[in-house]
Amino acid sequence: MRRAVLVLAAVVPLVACGTASPSPGPANAAVTVKDCAGKDVTFDRTPQRVVTLDGYAAQTLVRLGVADKIVGTGFPAPFSVDTAPHAERLAKIPVLAERVPVTEVVAAQQPDLVLTSFESFGGPSGSPKDADLATMKAKGLTSCLRGTAKAGGSALTDLAPTYEYVRKLGTVFGVQDRAEQLVAELEGRAGAVAAKVSSGARPRVLVLQDNPVAGQPLQTSGAGTIAHALISLAGGESIFSDVSSMHAEISPEEVVQRDPQVVWVITDYTFAKLKGQELVAAVRANPLLAGTTAGRQGKIVSTSQYLVSFPSPLNLDGLEQLANALHAG
Repeated sequence: MRRAVLVLAAVVPLVACGTASPSPGPANAAVTVKDCAGKDVTFDRTPQRVVTLDGYAAQTLVRLGVADKIVGTGFPAPFSVDTAPHAERLAKIPVLAERVPVTEVVAAQQPDLVLTSFESFGGPSGSPKDADLATMKAKGLTSCLRGTAKAGGSALTDLAPTYEYVRKLGTVFGVQDRAEQLVAELEGRAGAVAAKVSSGARPRVLVLQDNPVAGQPLQTSGAGTIAHALISLAGGESIFSDVSSMHAEISPEEVVQRDPQVVWVITDYTFAKLKGQELVAAVRANPLLAGTTAGRQGKIVSTSQYLVSFPSPLNLDGLEQLANALHAG
């Protein structure tokens, strides 16, 4: 059950969240937003044919009430953690590919906008790059995950990337009021968590993305990630706040030296050898962690990466889940 019991503060619910039809701005009203490099991206009219390269972007559009603009999506796996009424709307979106779709598949949809919650285009092999979008005469927008980390690689400790992405898409689709409502709801949930955990101890947390193997480095998340922000907001402290990369390899000896009090297993990464609770069980039994406080006390918690890896309204579900787990008992 993803809805955590931690949130005690009353948050006014949105009316028919994600199901109401917002009143969009004029279809021909030009709007300009900034991309992650600070450059202007101007839309002469509201996009009518949108391809979302990943399920995270589609989930955001559903909550903004503009899912009818999506002509296809890639990587629908994040839909598996969604609930009614959003799940029903997501199920109606045509799936172009189980992974990020290749350029030819995207171009065939004749999109006027291509969206991703990843931080750039062209990462997966064969997927559209910025030049490909220009060729198909489509605008492109990404989330600005690393763009919020200040110069020098300071750690991400809030959900500004998520809120900024929602607001930017609200502007593009002429539903700014709906976007502000959604952000207010999300910020209210984050504030309720902060109020609950502010006076407690801050346990040291190790993020694991796969089961450690003897003689090989461990897979963890760095300080510029949503996962790192959620640890901070949930009242914890990442033991690898000094690691700037999104995915990092850490020696088992360094993990033991920094001695995590909690191991947070982020499941469902495509590169992980085990999935879901099978991965969690393997980590719990792994002798490489037996010398840590977390291993001795059995403090192993988990969350699906579909809640905590990229900017999405579901980041708040991940936050509530993590905060409950960190401070249970």
